[in-house]
Amino acid sequence: MPISQENNSSAAQYSPADGSGSANLVAFWLMLAYCLSFLDRQLLVLMIEPIQRDLGISDTMFSLLHGTSFALFYTITGIYLGKLVDTKSRVKIIALSIFLWSLATAISGISRSFFQLFVARMFVGVGEAGLSPGTYSLLSDLFDAKKRSRAFAIYGAGIYLGTGLAFLLGGKLVGYLSGLPPTDLPFFGEIYSWQIAFFVFAAPGIFLSVLFYFFVAEPARGGQEKTAAVSAPDNESAPVTFREFLRHYRANLKPYLGHNLGYGLHMMFSYSFLAWTPAMLMRVHGLEIGDVGLYIGLCLLICGPAGSFSGAALSNYFRVRGLSDSQLRVSAIGSLLLGIFGALSASLDNTQLSIAAAGIAIFFMGLPAGLNAATLQTITPPHFRGQAGASFMLVGNILGLGLGPLLVALLTDYVFLDQSMVHHSLQVFALMTMPLSAILLWRVRSYFAIEEGGDDGGLTADKIEDNVARL
Repeated sequence: MPISQENNSSAAQYSPADGSGSANLVAFWLMLAYCLSFLDRQLLVLMIEPIQRDLGISDTMFSLLHGTSFALFYTITGIYLGKLVDTKSRVKIIALSIFLWSLATAISGISRSFFQLFVARMFVGVGEAGLSPGTYSLLSDLFDAKKRSRAFAIYGAGIYLGTGLAFLLGGKLVGYLSGLPPTDLPFFGEIYSWQIAFFVFAAPGIFLSVLFYFFVAEPARGGQEKTAAVSAPDNESAPVTFREFLRHYRANLKPYLGHNLGYGLHMMFSYSFLAWTPAMLMRVHGLEIGDVGLYIGLCLLICGPAGSFSGAALSNYFRVRGLSDSQLRVSAIGSLLLGIFGALSASLDNTQLSIAAAGIAIFFMGLPAGLNAATLQTITPPHFRGQAGASFMLVGNILGLGLGPLLVALLTDYVFLDQSMVHHSLQVFALMTMPLSAILLWRVRSYFAIEEGGDDGGLTADKIEDNVARL
């Protein structure tokens, strides 16, 4: 594995063959980081009862810890970190981001009040904000356009592995620790035993950050593109301003908006489905929380990654058979099928069939997990990919984390007026969001075409001009 360097001279240490063993290992490590980030997010939800009991906080205060403290600083710092990704070492930014959120997770374990825990979770959000923009840019320089969907599928699988492991293992760990008496730690004094879970989940991230910092090389920016017109400046520290990125974004407004909103709506329903399906299974079908964790955890671990890798495989299969816009086609069809099976899961009276439909829905939820990031690179020059990734994550998190679960709750509370009707809210939300997602992705599919032949399928100056001319 190549050792990280100060500049792009380390790029020569990667094999010229795209998707080499070293590049695949980097993609795998990034997937582990993404897995740990979602494991950490879900951990707080699993701790709601001991946190409220021992720290004396209300539901509203807990929602500030889980949502506001994380999402607010995640989105604000994401744009700034996206700019740093476009000018500084992606490897170092990713490594330091992993270290920061893991350290903040450990500090959560010694927090003794709402304010201390709020600040710790705020820094978790700040740290995680650097991962996806850095990953989008880094993987784009390790894999050419024809192989990016597979690389991003590896990365995207981390969502489902992390959340699934949290359901299966995190809940059992928290439950076990919650029943133990308080523990005395050197230098920190007495802490609640359930807080040890924060240390358990922080340790792998700290170890991974050290590995990433010292054993991953920084590839040449734009090294997978065949035209110098869209490569980064010769001096990597040359200014890449946000104003320049906005000029590029406006020039390609239709494909960017179609991409960001289409995939953002997909994230919107996905977050809502994962947030409220457990409640639906308990309220409507009468399942215990342990059974819900087992069933949904297994669906996430099996169906989510299967969908992610299937999306990459299907898009490549259809591309080599003449459908150059296959990535957006597969994503659009996946959105429709997610809506159908998500609504079906919420409408079935039979518990086993409802869970089976939920598993199929999670499969189609994972289908675009690698394609949303891979397609974004097709219309984005190498020196703007950090900011483009941060902008997409801003839209996705506002729709997904900020609005999706909230809108389902509002439908339940103010339209159906009964918490036991949450399954109807999920049905309505699926049928409102997923067809619109499919339409948006389908309408802009031609902008993201990857042609077979001599061109590597990456961004070219002619392609940019062609995109602008079509607006």
